[in-house]
Amino acid sequence: IADLPNYLYDEATPRVLATPKYSAYIKIAEGCDHPCGFCIIPQLRGKFRSRRFESVIAEAERLARSGVREITLIGQDTTCYGEDFGLKDGLALLLEKLAAIDELRWVRFLYAYPNKITQRLLDTIAGHEKICSYMDVPLQHASSAVLKRMKRGGSADIFLRTIEKMRRTIPSVTLRTSFIVGFPGETEKDFEELCSFVKEAEFDWMGTFSYSDQEGATAFSLDEKISSREIERRRKHLMHIQKGISRRTKKNLRGREFEVLLEGPSEESDLLLEGRSAMHAPEIDGKLYIADVPEGLIPSPGEFYRCQITETHDYDVVARIV
Repeated sequence: IADLPNYLYDEATPRVLATPKYSAYIKIAEGCDHPCGFCIIPQLRGKFRSRRFESVIAEAERLARSGVREITLIGQDTTCYGEDFGLKDGLALLLEKLAAIDELRWVRFLYAYPNKITQRLLDTIAGHEKICSYMDVPLQHASSAVLKRMKRGGSADIFLRTIEKMRRTIPSVTLRTSFIVGFPGETEKDFEELCSFVKEAEFDWMGTFSYSDQEGATAFSLDEKISSREIERRRKHLMHIQKGISRRTKKNLRGREFEVLLEGPSEESDLLLEGRSAMHAPEIDGKLYIADVPEGLIPSPGEFYRCQITETHDYDVVARIV
């Protein structure tokens, strides 16, 4: 049923949490109206359809009553929320309502479209302690020529101005993005432009994906395909640049204290615990290991603890409970 192009679940739809009991995702919309050349989501899921405002709030309240402390909003483009029923700045309004739910500690959202990020949205994030200062904005590329072939639009200069606005409004913001390398027609010059952009933007988290043909996507029929070997070379090079940026920016966290959501024992060692700060979205960002616990304290998963960062690596950090 969920694969039907007009499907839209609501707060009454039965669901079983696949996440820990203290954290949950809420899908606020189905479908997508963006014509990205590498994607077939609009064909599979249909046009963008927002869930009713009251439906999302009701589900969040029910989850909060059951013990959920962190809500992560998802959709193909969360920043379009409410547009289909005439709601302006719908995501900002929704975040404000969710932040008012007493039992919730953190509210975040993923998958923001760069040209849909409004000043009202940024002000809302900056003005509410419960809304994580975390922006996930998949840019896909920085070359205007590649972005045009992707049917997305934008450019490095436009994106840098958006990033500057985000950091000016939310000084503590954590920025995550993702890119596709090897899109048909991506020249060496295009790739160098992407590398220069990544160096200048200095993202906190970044994912890089190798282009692959998707039957049904418009890019499938484009010429100037790039060899898989060259695509992999570019992917590794871009991630090498990001590793250096991440190593340097993570060093700035040493000695700082953050609220950390404890998740439980680490798979790396019986001597370590793992948790996440507001800078870490579930499942996709680096690890936060807890190596030191005050004597007599028995940490409980799902609880929040004040932690100090004591050690940093390329992507992961080590902390102690203070």
